[in-house]
Amino acid sequence: MRKALTDKTLDALKPQAKRYEVHDLHCPGLSVRVSPEGRKTFTVKYRFGLLQKRLTIGVYPRTTLAKARERAIEAMRQVEEGSNPTRRREPAFIVETVVADFIRQYAKPRNRKWMESERILNREFVATFGQTDIRHIKRAHLLEIMDAAIDRGSSYQANRILANVRKLLNWCLERGIIEVNPAAGIKAPTKEISRDRVLSDNELKALLRACLNDTYPFRQYVPILLATATRRAELAEMRWSEIDGDKWIIPGDRAKNGKPHVVPLSAFAKEKLAEVPRFLDCDLVFTTTRRTPISGFTKAVRRLSEGSETSGWRLHDLRRTAASGMARAGVSPHVVERVLNHTSGIISGVAAVYNRYGYDREKAEAIEEWGDFLAAKAS
Repeated sequence: MRKALTDKTLDALKPQAKRYEVHDLHCPGLSVRVSPEGRKTFTVKYRFGLLQKRLTIGVYPRTTLAKARERAIEAMRQVEEGSNPTRRREPAFIVETVVADFIRQYAKPRNRKWMESERILNREFVATFGQTDIRHIKRAHLLEIMDAAIDRGSSYQANRILANVRKLLNWCLERGIIEVNPAAGIKAPTKEISRDRVLSDNELKALLRACLNDTYPFRQYVPILLATATRRAELAEMRWSEIDGDKWIIPGDRAKNGKPHVVPLSAFAKEKLAEVPRFLDCDLVFTTTRRTPISGFTKAVRRLSEGSETSGWRLHDLRRTAASGMARAGVSPHVVERVLNHTSGIISGVAAVYNRYGYDREKAEAIEEWGDFLAAKAS
């Protein structure tokens, strides 16, 4: 299929059962491949000697149509001069390979959130520059993907992109893969403001009732997230084997502070857990694949916001809402901190060294009282 590609044309390309390709009438050799998942990848085809080659040059819209045409023209220029654009990159130094090595050798052994780093790097960096020699990455390339995130309204994501790419490139610098880190000196594009969003009682009531009209997994996941005051990822990765009666024990390798965290389960939380379907071949509580924890949080929040006629909240705000609700009910600050599994705050310094009492009874009472409050709102 041949078309005069424009942004409007590219946006209108819909996924089909099989991958298909559209060739650009305005730039010979340039085409866009549309996968069944809707991924739109720019490639340039050329003939080098007797062989036909294909070079991946970016993913739309992170790589703009104008940028794709520019890279395609540059590749064709190299061919005309007798150079093979793909041969210039040594496999060991292409971005895709280096990122995979970084995740396996550095991020995974040291960072409990390595999967988030892997997701950001693959989605933002590899998708655009995957077949580029990392030694050829310039400051302008990094600004390009950060600007693309800002343009699509993900200004905080631009900060995350910079942080993860900078860490990757520092690793490359230490290993002698690159001589200079192009991310050095780049400032975070967006000033982040600490959130203070707490849902009101009426908003909680509307949200919990909206959950009743939703389906698994978020029908149960959101109320349990509120009831346990845990972090989004901690609950998403919950295992049935971690539940022991009225307690859920989060292992240290999944807790943010690296220490096992005992989470009391209120009657309200256990009622919601009882609704969750259990798969015989999977230990995960919240999964749609039976292999990986749930995802799709942004869509779920959007759907529940519309259903409850609330706005401006994120899943992490539910943790703050729970802490505020317990404090309002008279729960002592140090008990709230233990519920949240915080290691600093009211009890810190020397006191924290000597005070090893876990406040398990007080935590359970606070969680139960908060659960009763949520149950009343949900009814």
